[in-house]
Amino acid sequence: MELKVNKDPVRSGERICSSTQEQSVELDYVLPDYYPEIFRIIKCCAEPEITACAVNGNRVSYELTVRLRVIYCPEENGSPEAVEQKLVYSRTVDIDRIAENPRVYINAVPDHVNCRAVNRRRIDVRGAVTVNICVIGMTNTEVISEAFGSNIQLRKKSCSCPAQIITSQKRVTVSDDFTLSETAPPVGTILRSSAELISSDKKIIAGKAAAKGELKISAVYTSPESDSDSPVTSMQFSLPFSQLVELEGLDDDFECMINSSVISCELRPSSEGDGNSRQLECEVLLLIDCIAVKMAAYEIACDEYSTSHTSTHTSAPVRIEKAPVPIDSGISVKGICENKDSPLSEIYSAWCTVSGLKISAEEGGLSASGKVTLSVMGQAENGDFVICETDIPVEEALPAAVSEISAGADIRAVLSVTSCSYTITSDNTAEVKAEIAVRGYFTDYTEIEAITDITVDENTPREQNEDYALRLYFAESGEDLWNIAKRYGASMLRIIEENELDGDAVKEAKMLLIPAL
Repeated sequence: MELKVNKDPVRSGERICSSTQEQSVELDYVLPDYYPEIFRIIKCCAEPEITACAVNGNRVSYELTVRLRVIYCPEENGSPEAVEQKLVYSRTVDIDRIAENPRVYINAVPDHVNCRAVNRRRIDVRGAVTVNICVIGMTNTEVISEAFGSNIQLRKKSCSCPAQIITSQKRVTVSDDFTLSETAPPVGTILRSSAELISSDKKIIAGKAAAKGELKISAVYTSPESDSDSPVTSMQFSLPFSQLVELEGLDDDFECMINSSVISCELRPSSEGDGNSRQLECEVLLLIDCIAVKMAAYEIACDEYSTSHTSTHTSAPVRIEKAPVPIDSGISVKGICENKDSPLSEIYSAWCTVSGLKISAEEGGLSASGKVTLSVMGQAENGDFVICETDIPVEEALPAAVSEISAGADIRAVLSVTSCSYTITSDNTAEVKAEIAVRGYFTDYTEIEAITDITVDENTPREQNEDYALRLYFAESGEDLWNIAKRYGASMLRIIEENELDGDAVKEAKMLLIPAL
């Protein structure tokens, strides 16, 4: 009887690009005439953002925007000033091969930045930004799931694989206007602004994915009013968002994961016509990353033999993608920020920067490693405006919904600082505590050596001894019945039936009857 086989495609994600690029940052900036002259530079920071991304064939193009902010003190008064400039870079990276509907993940982190005052009106900034690029492409491998004829025997492995994967990435802008409270002074210069994702949720509505959440908008600014109680004011606002994402073919059989992350946050003061800015225009750029996976059960042939003829096969390692697993965890950090020159008399704001923290799979689980930076902004007793910072190392295991995670798992996690508080512990120091939410998902993989083709030589029958109907074989405890049956060219099912066995292995040492065909 002619051999016939059934083949099924096994879909799996494969990393077709994992690259790192460095972008140098250089700025020679002259202050506009309406800015006061520089007396002392307090801090310079670089905030990189991936504002656009596209795939064209085997090339990924992206736009990197680096927001440079320099905070300084002028000579004539102690109230700080801030200048901001945006630098835009267009970059490309080649990927190994063209893939259908690739998933592109790009993030940029500041490497270092240095700033010096060339003179009282000119600033020279030098630094670098590191861009991490990862591209996931889908692979389809045709593997044998069933075979008929030629007395072929198949050993199969049952597994669950993606039958369909739908992905979407969308950059959306969330905006609103905030009015200051009656007791708050009007806005002069914004020294610092940020948006943090403090809650997120998802919902499937009529075949569409709805990403919902709440952003915490923080602002630290100076006031033009000379009679203000403090030269610096900090405040926070809440900004909810809800965004529908089209995922064609989505239904209740899909497991859907949505990651919302902040790309950038811009705050602009607006005047009511009297010259005082008592409103803030807020614009936050979000990245909504969606993946929906429909899993299905597969039977994959991993070994074969014929009971009547010699046979050979070809096999290949097949990467089996598992269902995505959500991540919902948290990290608590605390540290001491110190001002060595003078005691701290007042603190205006405290914050935590998590760009140096990485989530990875190690030793069977998830872990957070790297560093976070804790910062306080305040005033010293000698009248100086100061920003004090400290780096806190982090090495922490994170709870996971599964017991084992391989080192090759693909992790998509968003880190958000949900709260940050401070306590002045002594004249020169303040203790800062921060809570960091870790949300997202990870996709793990396993590998199976799967049969891709079988050849049976009909001209070479197996040797059969017709002098007996049964053979005796003494099996050790735990011995695999498939290996025994393959060795003697017998049917494993017949061996199980003849010996009234249960399962695929011998549970205890015993004599087996091997029926001849």
